[in-house]
Amino acid sequence: MVDWKAVGKRTKKFVIDNFLPLSFLVAIIWALAWPAPGKAVINVTIMDGEIHVIQEINIILVFFISGLVLKTDDLAAAIKHKLGVTYGLISILFVTPCLGFALREIPLNPPEFSAGLALFAAVPTTLGVGVSLVRSCGGNEGLALLLTVASNIAGIFTMPLWLKALLGGSDELESVSVDIPNLLARLTITILVPSVLGKLLRELPPFSKHVKKLTASYKTAISMFSVIMLSMIVWQSLSGAQATLMDQQFVQILYVILLAIAQHIIYLIFNFAVLYYIFHMPLTDLIATGIMSSQKSAPVAVTVISYLTTDISKQGLLIIPGIVGQISQIFIGSALARYFAPKVKKMKAAAASRQQAEAADDDNGAAKPDIELTSKSAKSLTSTEADLEAGASTPLTPPSEPAEAAAADVAAPASEAAPAGDAVTAR
Repeated sequence: MVDWKAVGKRTKKFVIDNFLPLSFLVAIIWALAWPAPGKAVINVTIMDGEIHVIQEINIILVFFISGLVLKTDDLAAAIKHKLGVTYGLISILFVTPCLGFALREIPLNPPEFSAGLALFAAVPTTLGVGVSLVRSCGGNEGLALLLTVASNIAGIFTMPLWLKALLGGSDELESVSVDIPNLLARLTITILVPSVLGKLLRELPPFSKHVKKLTASYKTAISMFSVIMLSMIVWQSLSGAQATLMDQQFVQILYVILLAIAQHIIYLIFNFAVLYYIFHMPLTDLIATGIMSSQKSAPVAVTVISYLTTDISKQGLLIIPGIVGQISQIFIGSALARYFAPKVKKMKAAAASRQQAEAADDDNGAAKPDIELTSKSAKSLTSTEADLEAGASTPLTPPSEPAEAAAADVAAPASEAAPAGDAVTAR
């Protein structure tokens, strides 16, 4: 008989553990199969169609929640890992975006696919997925969190420059405009400001106590709500681009999928090779820095795309590489967790054994002088007993002439002690 209760529990756990890719999958299928609702939602605009109201609300809520649930208790401790922090930020913000120059030259059709891959290379690391993967692998979670916070704040200022270098002046992307001041202002308003407000609400009285309790009690529900907001952005963009997407050759979409996977694998190989062979980084720091330096954030990519063009069809095409890239990062990260987690567990067990052995050696060292003292005392006692036995069994003789004075001192005690000597002999 089927235990439906157990099946329900397993299903619930699977859905929660894989809520992000499942939500993306639902958004994609819904947008392609029935685009009308998504089109209706995304067409709610203000400022002559420049701002899509619902989409903007979704973006602001995603980053407000990220600030609201952000725990910074471990950040101070993570700062001491200077090599991991320095390398991670340089790799995320300045090294990995360079791959975008190669990706944009790949002759995909339509060119928005190549542009989407290049754009995905320019965004900072993932907001929450990367930290979760580092935790699953047994890496330094505090370091991963610090790289997430620092790179996403700094990325607001580096992304416009990279996007200008990667996409600016492209004849094939006429509707894509990289206006650095405008992009910087909008990223600040929709990413930085909501994140800071959420964090302030978490830390400042009188709300901090209630906010921390709320986010702890409903951690899973809040995380799932954030994912739903992100999926709504994807759903709206793909719904608007449904007709254009359905006209594309399947082989071109397959190329995008393979290239997005290859992009992440290249990042992983490069970062782990540098960290392991050149910097010889400790395992837990290696895991955190390597994974976070190789991740790219789909939510940030989607946000940026919504500001680069108001053409909904273009948005849908540009967004595909980021969605595929995020999903590939999750599944590849799961494989890394199965590889690294046992190694970290084994390393920690070995370290614990060494500590126990060292503690035992210290205890033995402290007890050694007492043992030596006891040994010496035993030897002294044995020697004394031997002397007493020898004295008791040796007959008293008249002292010789040279020792007459000394014998006079010994003779009286010896004669007085004779009964005791007899008693000892009898005993």
